[in-house]
Amino acid sequence: MLRFPASPGQERLWFLGQIAPASTAAYTLALRIELDGVLNVVALQSALNAVVTRHEVLRTGLHGADDGVVQQVSPGLTVALRLIDVSREARPLLEADRVSAQEVRRGWDLTQPPLMRAVLVRTAQEQHVLVMSVHHAVCDGLSLLLLLEEIFDGYQRITDGRQLRRDPDELQFADYVLWQRDQDRTELRAQWAQRLRGAPMVLELPTDARRPPRQSFTGARHDVVIDADLADRVRVYAARHGVSASSVVLTAFLVVLNRCSGADDLLVGLPVANRDQPELAGVIGYLANLCVFRGDLRQPATLGELVGRVHADLVETVKHSGLPLGELMDAVAPPRLVDRNPLFQVMFGFQQDVRRSLRLPGLDVRMRELHNGTAKVDLSLFLFEERAGAITGFLEYSTPAFEAAGARQIATMLVQVLRFTLDAPGLDVSTFELSSSGLLPLPGDGGPAPADQHPVATRIKHLAARTPDAPAVLDDTGTALDYATLDARATAAAALLQRNGVQPGDHVVVLLERTVAAVVAALACWQAGAVFVPLDPSGPAERHADVVDRVRPALTIGVDLSAAELLAAEPASPVTVLRGADSVAYLMFTSGSTGRPKGVGVTHRNLAVFLSALTDLVGLRPGDRLLALTTFAFDISLLELFGPLAVGATTVIAGEEVQRDPLVLAARLDDSITIAQATPVTWRLALDAGWRPRRSLRVLCGGEAMPSDLADVLSTEDNRVWNLYGPTETTIWSCAAEVTAGRPVTIGRPIAGTSVAVLDRNLVPVPVGTVGELVIGGAGVSTGYLGDAATTARRFLPDPDRPGERMYRTGDVVRWRTDGSLEYIGRCDEQVKVRGHRIELGEVESVLRRAEGVRDAAAVVLGDGPTARIAAYLVAESTVDGSWAGAVRRLASASLPAGAVPAEYHVVDEIPLTPNRKVDRRALALVNSSLAEPGDHVPPRTAVEREIAEICAKLLGRADVGVTDNIFLIGGHSLLVAQLVLRVEQELGVRVPIVEIFVEPTVARIAATVAQLRGDRSQAGLVDDEPGWQFEAIDVTQS
Repeated sequence: MLRFPASPGQERLWFLGQIAPASTAAYTLALRIELDGVLNVVALQSALNAVVTRHEVLRTGLHGADDGVVQQVSPGLTVALRLIDVSREARPLLEADRVSAQEVRRGWDLTQPPLMRAVLVRTAQEQHVLVMSVHHAVCDGLSLLLLLEEIFDGYQRITDGRQLRRDPDELQFADYVLWQRDQDRTELRAQWAQRLRGAPMVLELPTDARRPPRQSFTGARHDVVIDADLADRVRVYAARHGVSASSVVLTAFLVVLNRCSGADDLLVGLPVANRDQPELAGVIGYLANLCVFRGDLRQPATLGELVGRVHADLVETVKHSGLPLGELMDAVAPPRLVDRNPLFQVMFGFQQDVRRSLRLPGLDVRMRELHNGTAKVDLSLFLFEERAGAITGFLEYSTPAFEAAGARQIATMLVQVLRFTLDAPGLDVSTFELSSSGLLPLPGDGGPAPADQHPVATRIKHLAARTPDAPAVLDDTGTALDYATLDARATAAAALLQRNGVQPGDHVVVLLERTVAAVVAALACWQAGAVFVPLDPSGPAERHADVVDRVRPALTIGVDLSAAELLAAEPASPVTVLRGADSVAYLMFTSGSTGRPKGVGVTHRNLAVFLSALTDLVGLRPGDRLLALTTFAFDISLLELFGPLAVGATTVIAGEEVQRDPLVLAARLDDSITIAQATPVTWRLALDAGWRPRRSLRVLCGGEAMPSDLADVLSTEDNRVWNLYGPTETTIWSCAAEVTAGRPVTIGRPIAGTSVAVLDRNLVPVPVGTVGELVIGGAGVSTGYLGDAATTARRFLPDPDRPGERMYRTGDVVRWRTDGSLEYIGRCDEQVKVRGHRIELGEVESVLRRAEGVRDAAAVVLGDGPTARIAAYLVAESTVDGSWAGAVRRLASASLPAGAVPAEYHVVDEIPLTPNRKVDRRALALVNSSLAEPGDHVPPRTAVEREIAEICAKLLGRADVGVTDNIFLIGGHSLLVAQLVLRVEQELGVRVPIVEIFVEPTVARIAATVAQLRGDRSQAGLVDDEPGWQFEAIDVTQS
């Protein structure tokens, strides 16, 4: 039996098959050939076997060995032509389709040649369907056509009685591999390392669903057609400008990827034939290579200029395409991934369509490629150019990540960008708007503003006259006021403010505890024509001093005037002040990016429209009791305080004890409360205390992203839950989504009187599914920032669709979903990325909370650039040990995408919160209480660990290896792991699945797996006491 080294491409396909056996089907090349006429089946079988005899590679299997992966050629091997007769079936062609689909979905054992299959389906006496399948390890796309040509030629020679072609000196694939291995590519490796230096190696395309933690290789295809007229125009343009048609189409594809992802530095896998030498023209085997095209859209350019750049770069890329992809991977060292293809996640292919050039005398031949429901990467565009006709092909996409609608949109965008390029090559690449049917964002208008826009104080006066005895507000001190009393107290307090020198337009700081007095103070300010400036008494004194210094208040209630004095004010009527609806009602200070709070001015109209819209949305009515939980220094408290009072309902103000004690919070929620609003953290505190939503309770949640696991618990058949979103600058909440358990949590649609748009960095609307910055317009847009005209001008822009109005740039990244709702992604200025992955910390936290013994969890990104990593902070239900820590880590590794798995784990007594009841991630980042410090050297503790550590040390060329060292971080790579598996099997008699090593690449984990397979727990070691190693995964390239 002949034995040769495997090619670099074969090595990777073999290794990928070890990691993910399902991937073998993904690398099937298959053709469906319809043969109409009198077919000589015996001649076809003979021709097929003649080709197998002629080409060693078709009799080759791949095997792991101590010296790497090898090819073993089996002499005398044949391929059986399986004959299936469906001619007597009711619908024979459908049966042929079923057989074809079944055949191409079969996987392969790469050790068992031939890696080729042939099935002949008879659908009628003179009608057959030949299904040919070959694994990519022994055949590339061009080889498949050569193979078919040889079979057809042999068939014709046999039926004509002529001699079959034989050439004993013919070059074999193994000859090519030996020649390839003998080449010095040092300079080429250096060139590629330089070419790809600094390139982002993870492209975050907007997915339609959560990406699974392991690449599944399941996929689908969407047909792409560039009709003959447009294709001719592409060819004419290319000829006129001295570029190739493929460069024109690739440019359009890059622009589409840029618009979909927001990335302007793109890596695209580019298949090349790799047959520059004439001697290789007829060789069958896996000669093709995948090189990497770097699409640079960072510099300003017109569409026409970009085509020229792309063409020049494409020529240069193909010129240097001889470096095997495996060596390129070694040269650039991309992040090792298990949830997607490393280095590039998009591929592009463009070639002449030669499928119709194959002929077989006496038979009518029709041929097409078969797709087997797989996808090698996230997205692949493969096109075939007819010499004088359309350009057709397909968009292959990963179905766990994308839906058919998303692929259809990308195909539509491609054609549209092509038309723009040909019609208006002078357009700026970054600013032209995709506006054809199906690509516009969904309507971003929440409808007209509510009719009732009366100021809050005016509404309360009307209610005091209409329902004077109705309960208005009460607090935990025992103070309770009906509407008549509340209005009377506010009126008297307003007169008191005026007697203390407060003038219309003055700022009045309110520094009061959470009591009825604070509500009276706000109403008094408004009746006196003043601006209400709330501060939390428990807040830092330094912040209070800064705010007071900036607003220069006429009075500070809580300092110059006490709550008791305010409530005891003598009945009197204030001087009537009729300030306009567009005058400022309150100033709310929010955290600024510089660390100094920004004062946002919100008008009476802003507040009135918001309260009408939101109370209508959630059905707030007289008789409702809303529990007010939020600090007065957080703008959502104004909905809690004045939403009920605007409609005749009751505001129940919770005291500080409710905030401090989850048991008290749970009890208050059950005290005849019909609606409550809180941040996700507060709702989770109540749930942890044993509370569960009551029938008919309306739950409002906002302030932070709502985790899906929280939504599932809060939402029941008997109550209603809303997820709310909005910045202070557009008045409390701007979008709302009613939440249903088991469904994705979104921020929904804009509320009445609000409009939204999703724009790219050039303020151009983005298509559905594409991430962009959320920009909000409408009646909620505030006046801007106190004393900061520059920032106001930068963040508040003229609304192009509504002359005289403005829109606010939120700095939040969102995208439209196909159902018309908005999905929140994160912050523009704080995009959480780790080694190229965009990370959703909420997803990480949800997974961690599912771990047994974890009461609460939070995640933080520590470091930046290449050192960025996720740290997990866990609140344990009881005392923790190594077993518990290991279980948490394994759950994270199994449930999260590779880039989202925490590298560090810390145990804390509680998750720190900001005054607004949000997770205080800055405080968490200062915690240093890890379960174990990464990098600690832990020597072997059992006999199995010692043997495995010695094997690892020999393979790595190190003196020793600790049982908790990450093999990949101390010099390991994919092929070394393959050798490790073989050595362990030889010396310990147990074959460890390679994928187990990639899940936890440590000696301790391997030893535990060996012990488990042997059924010997005494040798398992203390695998769960390992340090918080940094998870790095598969160093495999799928090509």
